[in-house]
Amino acid sequence: MQPVEFSTLPVYKKALEIFRVSRAIACSISDNRNILEMETSEEVNHRFAGELVTDALALVPELAVVQNTSSHSLRLKRARKIQKAARGILLKCRKLEFNGVKEKEFLSLLKSEIQQFNRIFEEWIYNLPMDKKVN
Repeated sequence: MQPVEFSTLPVYKKALEIFRVSRAIACSISDNRNILEMETSEEVNHRFAGELVTDALALVPELAVVQNTSSHSLRLKRARKIQKAARGILLKCRKLEFNGVKEKEFLSLLKSEIQQFNRIFEEWIYNLPMDKKVN
């Protein structure tokens, strides 16, 4: 079986799209502040937006670890971290909606992207070979 190029995986592409949408939402909410400024802001929605981007940013490196390790326990640990980050993104979307941000359409888009990611992720993780050899 041929090794799969990580950057061509649907789960990777979806994670990148989630990051792009998260960053766009955060920039809109926080008037283009950087992540550090958002997370230390007095404005609660800015902090939620910063956390949203941080959770989205965590997806790709964790996916790479899962893809490139043969350790079953490490894969499970990282898979849990990926699932936790995805849940965190959904939670931040709900908090932002509850707080009345105007970007509700974009938050709906992001929630839809997360749902698609979860389906793709489950299929991908299920189909990873258990005895994968890393070169």
